[in-house]
Amino acid sequence: MTGSAPGVTVVYTTYRPVPHFDWFADSLARQAGDADVEVVLVDGLHAPERTAAFGEMVRGRFAFRHVPPMPSPYAGPFRRTQRDLFSAASARNTGIVHASKPYVVFCDDLAVLMPDWWSEVRRAAADGYVVAGAYQKHREMVVQDGILAASCCDPSGVDTRWQTGDDSRLVRIEGSQLFGCSFGAPRALLVEVNGFDELCDSIGGEDAHCGVRVTFSGAAIYYSRRMLTIESQEGHGAGTPRWRIDRKTLPSVYLRRLREFGVGRRCVNGAWDSSHMIIDILYGTRSNQPMGNYYLIETLNEAALTGIVSRFPTTYWFDGRMLSEL
Repeated sequence: MTGSAPGVTVVYTTYRPVPHFDWFADSLARQAGDADVEVVLVDGLHAPERTAAFGEMVRGRFAFRHVPPMPSPYAGPFRRTQRDLFSAASARNTGIVHASKPYVVFCDDLAVLMPDWWSEVRRAAADGYVVAGAYQKHREMVVQDGILAASCCDPSGVDTRWQTGDDSRLVRIEGSQLFGCSFGAPRALLVEVNGFDELCDSIGGEDAHCGVRVTFSGAAIYYSRRMLTIESQEGHGAGTPRWRIDRKTLPSVYLRRLREFGVGRRCVNGAWDSSHMIIDILYGTRSNQPMGNYYLIETLNEAALTGIVSRFPTTYWFDGRMLSEL
């Protein structure tokens, strides 16, 4: 039974020059009203002029903070790589650190919230369960005052989980079906699993990886089609490039490295590359803790974030190559 909803922090992450934050801000304000909600915008292009522009979009309708991602060896001013690599795990963890409310929801950029999104978040927050929202990708989107006025659905951008649910009930899903574009969880649970695993930075898949560790902690994940976001398909092709790498090695080297993580054999079939090793480590250890974080989220605050730089590695975790060569 749904009780009184606690406060909610919505973490919105972007690395794009034009993330269409106005779509999100207008649709959230329309739905949430005077609810206890704050938005933490984690912005890889953080700058004073962007803070001012996003603040104008919020117009005081809800609490708002605009922050840069925490230091990462793979992207940003503290990087040890030659170029910015994909680093969604550290960006999402930044949001957890800054979140002041007991329930945290993640929302990707380029998205507008559909009318039942907030009511599903509020229900999940009140009852304290992990909720995975649905998504679709559309083209030619026209959004007016937070309402999707016109668009064309892209068949290639339909949620792969869509057929497992319906509009009238929640459906329990596997941890590997947790997608970062729209989901919520109690902050205490995210702290318990120490957030997203930075082992996934430079590769991706940090959302499903976190979902599996959440289930290892004993929590269930429920999929809601009513908690729907519509994303711009065209927008995904624009913005600041963040490269992904998926390095490969010889089977003998792969297995030796795997044993260093305490895993004696492969758990999945596939290539001898870093993305598969992450999965092998995850299911081989069955630990709810990340292997690539240099910190405990529960000990971090804004003032302590730069202190993690001294703990950064100089070599890549998978094959020992110097980060400065990547």
